[in-house]
Amino acid sequence: MSVDCEVIVLGAGAMGGAAAYQLARAGVSVLLLEQYEVGHTRGASHGESRIIRLSYDHPHYIEMCRRSYRLWAELESDAGETVLTRTGMLDLSPPGHPAMAACLESMRATAVEHEIWSSAEVIRRYPQFKLPSEYFGVWQSDAGILSPQQCVSLLVRTAQKHGAVIKDNTKVEAILLQDDRVTVVTQSGEFHGKKLIVSAGPWAGTALQQVGLRLPLTVTQESYVFFQPRRPDLFEVGRFPIFAFYGDTPHGPDLAFYGFPVFGKAGIKIARHHAGPVTTADDRSFDVPPETVDRLQGYLQQFLPDAQGVPIHAMTCLYTNTPDRHFVIDTLPGYRHVAIACGFSGHGFKFAVLIGELLADLVTKQRTDCSIELFSLSRFDSVSAK
Repeated sequence: MSVDCEVIVLGAGAMGGAAAYQLARAGVSVLLLEQYEVGHTRGASHGESRIIRLSYDHPHYIEMCRRSYRLWAELESDAGETVLTRTGMLDLSPPGHPAMAACLESMRATAVEHEIWSSAEVIRRYPQFKLPSEYFGVWQSDAGILSPQQCVSLLVRTAQKHGAVIKDNTKVEAILLQDDRVTVVTQSGEFHGKKLIVSAGPWAGTALQQVGLRLPLTVTQESYVFFQPRRPDLFEVGRFPIFAFYGDTPHGPDLAFYGFPVFGKAGIKIARHHAGPVTTADDRSFDVPPETVDRLQGYLQQFLPDAQGVPIHAMTCLYTNTPDRHFVIDTLPGYRHVAIACGFSGHGFKFAVLIGELLADLVTKQRTDCSIELFSLSRFDSVSAK
């Protein structure tokens, strides 16, 4: 049987596009398959903005993010296009909040430069905020915005520039594994490769069941809304940062809601975190519930009154969640030439270019120089493949 390429990558979202880019850049022949058009809005790799930050509740993610900054810069240099807009970020919290305390502990442990501001200091520097006196803020100047629609397009185009073959609108019907090769059956025919990467986003659970792997993944439909500020000039990039509020959520004390300055669209973007209903990638709705819009508008009225205005755009996206909210990055049990990446739980996009490198290393070197033990399949009770 002839081999079409060294590596087949399933899924041309952020992770799959990054894997194809890293492989092609290293001179590896790669075929990238996407069931829809590149840049579609049905999964998790679309929209105008994602946060990249060093304020994290686990030190390993901070180290990964430092490396991701370097790799995004390499992509910018390679492609001649800027993808990262630095804005700084304010994490805002009542005293004693456990998630915020974990972030501070991790930043101190990894020597992340940051400043702690009282409520009065936050308001002095950013009078757009209206905060209770007991709140405090953590300022991190390196944080910024990545545009998913720009990043995914750039990763795929630059992978293609380096020799990757891209086939979109190509739905996978079956995955057949052998000890030294793989066959992917699609509506357009069969493709044969020596190695395989599965990075199928919210379709990962279904795709991996085809190769005998069942993971405890839950897909939720999340929503975000752009509001037209009363004073748009106060919320421009350069005058206003990314922000996140910690508080009580349906899952306990956690990041409650977050937002962006005006970027990509005319309004200020705001969203709740891990607040959406359970769904599947094929059954989800694209409608934002009116009560979600009202809840977000209420946050603005309480904390950012000059940003409260008419909702001008509402959108949904999908989170693929693991029980512990850590990622899955590993090789398939019994098939070391098959790597998988999924379960990014609403916080993976910033790492995409690094995760692409890790996946490329797993299938070409069977190892990575960045620890991925935290993301191992072994932490789940019932995992099987070969």
